[in-house]
Amino acid sequence: MFLKNLHENWIFGLLAKAVSQDAVSSNETRDIIYEAAANMIAEAEKYSYRGDLWEIQFALAAAGAENPITLTYERMSVPKDVFGILAQDLWMRHKIVTSVKEIVSGDLQYAPLARVFAFAPGKKNLALGISQMRDAVVSLAARFAAATFPEDMARSLADFCAVYGAGKFALSGAFVWDSSKRILEPIDDLDPSTLDSLVGYETQKRELLLNTESFLEGNPSNNALLFGDSGTGKSSSVRALLNEPDFVRRGLRMVELRHDQFAEIPGILKELRKRNYRFILFMDDLSFEEFETGYKHLKALIEGGLERKPDNVVVYATSNRRNIVREVWSERAGSIDDVHGRDTMQEKHSLADRFGLAIWYPSVAKDDYLSIVKVLSEEMGLIMNSSEMEALAMRWELERGGFTGRTARQFVCQMLQGKIE
Repeated sequence: MFLKNLHENWIFGLLAKAVSQDAVSSNETRDIIYEAAANMIAEAEKYSYRGDLWEIQFALAAAGAENPITLTYERMSVPKDVFGILAQDLWMRHKIVTSVKEIVSGDLQYAPLARVFAFAPGKKNLALGISQMRDAVVSLAARFAAATFPEDMARSLADFCAVYGAGKFALSGAFVWDSSKRILEPIDDLDPSTLDSLVGYETQKRELLLNTESFLEGNPSNNALLFGDSGTGKSSSVRALLNEPDFVRRGLRMVELRHDQFAEIPGILKELRKRNYRFILFMDDLSFEEFETGYKHLKALIEGGLERKPDNVVVYATSNRRNIVREVWSERAGSIDDVHGRDTMQEKHSLADRFGLAIWYPSVAKDDYLSIVKVLSEEMGLIMNSSEMEALAMRWELERGGFTGRTARQFVCQMLQGKIE
């Protein structure tokens, strides 16, 4: 059976258990179904799934299953004979959902589960990329439910995988590396900010956007270093790429790495290389002290090692320093113990040089800072006299020492809380 790993989705596994011979009593069946329903509702609230949660759970299990068939659909169509086997397998496993729905519909003890058939979640401000994936799963569930023939189901799954792929990358746009498990774990709660919602830095955002567009198209693109003052929106600009219209649908995914995980990049690249996505390796607040040597490994991995960086991977990093590796004056003057002090200095500069695109995010001028305050105030519903607000914003900035977007946002948040007088 091609789709035996659908049962790795533990909620679908519960549904399967409820209608199997392992459920030896009606009470046990009831407990299993209620447990599955409770978890489906929790997941639906988290991701704002709307509709028949029984069907949506089956769609999640099918889309999230990584197997030779769904992984092949991620790249191309499969032979007709294999398509037919997949169709029958999907049809058979969907009967699990049908059986559970029949049990729940025909017994009053399941009356509280009526809302699972037409679930309406509370409002949640999801990031655009996550919303697109959610809507695609809901659409897949509707197609499964409406299928008249097994082939209809197989075609529905094939259409989904052709756009969103299969497995964890089909259900999430951003990931972190779990060093203990040595796997990529999805980030469920993404920043919903878009590039348009980030006030200012239009030239910088345009450069980043053009490079990412080229990358998504499979055209030449550069590793990018966003550097400049703290709080200017460097990290927010990178994160916002996942909320650009159609970027996730076109295959953009992001993997965030911590400073202490660079030695594990070869293993991560091995997993990313074989997938039909475009991955940004995101390294936030990148910097090295003069005594650290980890930058040498990173330098080779970005450009210069024997193993070529995959074409579907690009590195985006942010740093408060243009030269990522800290220098001291003794190195620039030439250390007594270093015969080739200039060579040492050049080696430290070479990491920054590996980034073909360097985008500077400076602190803004006073008028730009006040403009950001004004825009954010309107967006967040802060209403007050403009001259009074500007005076308070300037006093707030003096206490924090920087005309930046972060300072402006912090000021507006404090004003909304009524903590500035």
